[in-house]
Amino acid sequence: MSEERAIRTIAVAGAGTVGLSAALAFARALPPTTVTLIETAPDAAALADIVPTTWPGVSRFHVAIGIDELELVRAGAATHHLGTIFDGWSAGGEQWVHAFGDYGKPAGGIPFDQLWWRANRNGEALAHDLYSVGAALARAGKFVHPASDSASLGSRYKYGLRLDPERYRELLKQHVAGAGVVTLRSDIGEIERDDRGIGALVLADGTRVEADLFVDCTGPSARLVGAVDDSFEDWSGWMPFDRLILDAHESAAVPATADSVRATDEGWSVDWPLGGRTVRATLRVVGNGVSLTRGRRLRPWVGNVLALGDSATALDPLHGFNLDLAQQAILLALELLPGRDFPSVETDEYNRRAEQLTRRARDFIAVHYLRSGRASGVWHDFAGAEPPDSLARTLDQYRYRGRLPYHEEEIVSRDSWTAALIGMGVLQEHADPQASAVPLDKAVRAMRELAGEIDATVASLPSYADYLARMMR
Repeated sequence: MSEERAIRTIAVAGAGTVGLSAALAFARALPPTTVTLIETAPDAAALADIVPTTWPGVSRFHVAIGIDELELVRAGAATHHLGTIFDGWSAGGEQWVHAFGDYGKPAGGIPFDQLWWRANRNGEALAHDLYSVGAALARAGKFVHPASDSASLGSRYKYGLRLDPERYRELLKQHVAGAGVVTLRSDIGEIERDDRGIGALVLADGTRVEADLFVDCTGPSARLVGAVDDSFEDWSGWMPFDRLILDAHESAAVPATADSVRATDEGWSVDWPLGGRTVRATLRVVGNGVSLTRGRRLRPWVGNVLALGDSATALDPLHGFNLDLAQQAILLALELLPGRDFPSVETDEYNRRAEQLTRRARDFIAVHYLRSGRASGVWHDFAGAEPPDSLARTLDQYRYRGRLPYHEEEIVSRDSWTAALIGMGVLQEHADPQASAVPLDKAVRAMRELAGEIDATVASLPSYADYLARMMR
C-alpha cells in the first residue's frame, strides 16, 4: 500500500468495552493515525460490553494492545477462568464440565475421545471430564499457571480471564488516554453519507467528525453500518432464549475459577463471580428483561464502515464468546487493513473470514440447545430442531464415527467440541478403524493411570485464594 493511500483518521462510535478495545488497538498498531472515540449512549443489549467471561485467546489481544495480565489482576479487573460447569444440561441431568485445553492424551495421532468411546462402550471408562486437568482444577477451586514444559501434565490445560466489566473499562480508558486517542462526549445526531459509505458524523453538540474509517461499536442497533447496509441474518431459531435478566449480589468469596450454568424447564442461568460480587444472568423465552438480538450482519465491513462486537454479530451469553469475537475481529481487521479507498477485494476477504469465525461460535452455542437431550418445559419446542448446515455436518460426522470436519476459521478446539458433545450424551455410533488398532486393555490402563495422576497433581496445588493472594503482592 502506498503511503498516500493509507488510512490516517479513524472514528470509533461507542465507548463501551468493544469501542475502547478498538480505539486502543488501532492507536497502538497505527501510530501515524488519528483515532477519535465517540461516547455514544450505551446499549443494554450489547453483551460484548457486559459479559465478563473470555476464552484463552484474550491473551493474544492483550499483548497486541500492551496490557499485562498481572496489571489486570492487581487492578481487580481480572480473575482466571478455566471453563464452565454445566448442571441439568443433559437428558439425565448429569453434571459435566467444559474446560479449556486437553482432555486425556492421544495415542499417536488418535484423538483421546476415540479411545474413551471404546473404553466407555465396554464399561471401563470414567466420566470424560475426569481426564481433564482443567476440569479437575475447576471443580476443586484451584489454579496455577500452566507449566511451560509441554511434557508435563501441568501444561495440558488453558485458561481465559473473567473481566470485571466496570474495572476493565476503567483500565482501558487509562490506556486509551495514554495512547493519544481523542475522546468526544456527545451522542450521534446525524450521519452524512457519501460514495464510500459515511462522509461525516454530526454529533448532538454540533461537532462534525470526518474520518477515513468509521468503526461501529454501538451495539445491536448498529447505528453506523445499519445506515449503509441493513442486511442481517437471523439466528434466533438456533438461540431461542431472547430475554435476559441481570442480577447482582455482594460476595466476599474469592471468585470461582469456573462459571456455573444451570438449565431448568423455564430456561437457564449462569453465575459470573467477580471481585466483591456475583452477577447472575437468567435467560428465558418470553417475559421481562432485556430483549436480545441473535444474528449477524452479512457485511460487517461495508465501504469505509466496519462493524465490531454486537454491531456485527450478536450472540447470547452462553460460553461467553461475545467479547472474544469482538477482539478477534479487531485483530483480523488490522491483519487485512485496506487502503482508504477500501477496495472490495480486501473488505470482501475480511467479511468472508469473519463469517467463518462467527458461524462456528454460533454452531457451538446452538448445539447446547438443539442437542442437549432436554425435552421438558420450554425446551420441548426446539429440542431436536434442525441445526444450521455447518453444524448439521459436524453432528453427522461425529455421530457416525467420531470425526469433526475441518473449518478454516475454527474458533472451538476439538477437545471443546467433544467435551460438550459427550457431556450432553451425543456419542458416536461406530469405532474409528485406527483407534481399534490400539489394544483396549492398554488404553484402559493408560486412562486409569492418567486419572490418578490428575487427582494427585490437583491435590498438591494451592487453592485459588492462595495463588491469587501471591499474585497480588
